[in-house]
Amino acid sequence: MLVLKNLLRRKVRTLLSILGISIGVAAIIAFNAIGQGFKRSLDRYMKDTGAELVVVNRMMQDPAFSRVKKEEQDFVRALPEVEHLSLGTFTFASPRGLKVKSKGAMPALLIFGRTPGDRILDKFKKTVKGRVIEREGEIMVGSIAAENFGIRVDDTLELFDQPFKVVGIHESSVPFEKVGAIVSNSVVQKQVNMGESCAMAWVYVKPGADWSKVKEAVETRFTQLHAMRTEEFTNFYNQLEYIDWFVWVISLVSVAVGALGVLNTMLMSVSERTREIGTLRAVGWRQAMVLHLILSEGVTISVVGGLAGLGAGTAGAEALIRLAPSGFLTTHYTPQLYAIAMLVAVGLGFVGALYPAVRASRLSPIEALKYE
Repeated sequence: MLVLKNLLRRKVRTLLSILGISIGVAAIIAFNAIGQGFKRSLDRYMKDTGAELVVVNRMMQDPAFSRVKKEEQDFVRALPEVEHLSLGTFTFASPRGLKVKSKGAMPALLIFGRTPGDRILDKFKKTVKGRVIEREGEIMVGSIAAENFGIRVDDTLELFDQPFKVVGIHESSVPFEKVGAIVSNSVVQKQVNMGESCAMAWVYVKPGADWSKVKEAVETRFTQLHAMRTEEFTNFYNQLEYIDWFVWVISLVSVAVGALGVLNTMLMSVSERTREIGTLRAVGWRQAMVLHLILSEGVTISVVGGLAGLGAGTAGAEALIRLAPSGFLTTHYTPQLYAIAMLVAVGLGFVGALYPAVRASRLSPIEALKYE
């Protein structure tokens, strides 16, 4: 009760300190939830292929620029452990003559190149309205992209200066697939001048075969290639790690500013209550009791600010993904994320209150009572 009474003496100052902590915690929750949501989408994207391995060019730090050449594809396809090889390419394009109908929608389509009739397209057969592509002049459009542009099955889209017949509108558990479209690999290869190369190749291993033998054979024969388990893909590219570090740096800077607010609040509080602290010391309060009192006030501010930040961060993350191109981003929250955010808030709040608490506990009762 004494802690709350002391904090409520200066309501505006206390609220500003709480606001500083809550903004920092909100930044941790919002940015990390969006970042984790994107990584989770990539994980789902790879898992849904059903492949055991994915082959990329290790020399390229962005999958969009990876190139697996025709001779490399043929080598992998011919390995005795390999049952099937699916090729993938990527680019962006805007449908000519169509305007975005949904507010906030991305004005371009993420184009996925796939081989018509390939095994990697099987996952869409149960969810597609219409059918999957079977030849070069056909296109499948994601459900959100179709809604954004007002596209229907049997419509004709003009992309890359050529017409495509819409043969299907597909659903997906991966957000960025729903805002994209699927055409023949050959179309994308011509558009980006990559010959018969692909950006990545998914390897389906024969039942009972050892996937590690495929990995060893590929990386021994072609040192520039990397054959990894599909679940390892998200961790392979350093850009995602850089994003994580950037998010945490921004978040921790925000929380540190909040901690400085706690430090300033508690220093001013101790200065204003010098005579009060002297009285407490004179009536028998030990240094440890004064230390505990001031620390409790600082930690209380941090806990309240942290809890407010959890709610604000969750709401902010949901608001941010709605401001992003429709359906492109998603969020992912975990108990660990909330726990880390609260620990950071309480820890920095404790640090912010520590110096004022130590200073208050060391006040001489006689000198404090003389203080004006």
